[in-house]
Amino acid sequence: MIEVEIKLPVEHTEAIIEKLAAMGFIRAGFVCEEDCYFDNGCRQIRNNGEALRIRKITDLLTDRSESVITFKGKKMDRVSMSRKELETEVADAETCMQILESLGFKKIPPEVVKYRQEFKCSQVTACVDRVQDLGDFLELEIVIPETGSKDSALQQIEKILKELGYSIKDTTRNSYLSMLQQVEDE
Repeated sequence: MIEVEIKLPVEHTEAIIEKLAAMGFIRAGFVCEEDCYFDNGCRQIRNNGEALRIRKITDLLTDRSESVITFKGKKMDRVSMSRKELETEVADAETCMQILESLGFKKIPPEVVKYRQEFKCSQVTACVDRVQDLGDFLELEIVIPETGSKDSALQQIEKILKELGYSIKDTTRNSYLSMLQQVEDE
């Protein structure tokens, strides 16, 4: 799968949520996500522009939790955060982390903690994030098959951005991890 995604810092999240509702977006969830990133001893994953993480997700409405392991490939363009994404559920995040560490992978600090309000409209997901130690962000994403049109999905996202009063120039290609580390993503 390809995750076609943009991200931008925002103020006035309640106004954004109201605009999303007016555009037909429906609330789909409220979760806390705790992300722990890993790399091998040579920092090969990060240096390749890729990412490997374990994410613990707690539904703040039901208090149910799940965990996933995710690999994110290299960014596919110079405008968005679009990239190949492979993800699967794991039964126990702590055990999965121990497996990675036993194989020689190292945790990359810091852990990324965010409170995410999710909204859906058709195949578009809008996430209003409050990231610990960073602030508020909006993410818009469309997941397409690898044979799908990334450009078409990105155009759809740009249209939504414009309706919200933003443009692609307002977005960032830096991950939350890189922002917390105060380094630039490639």
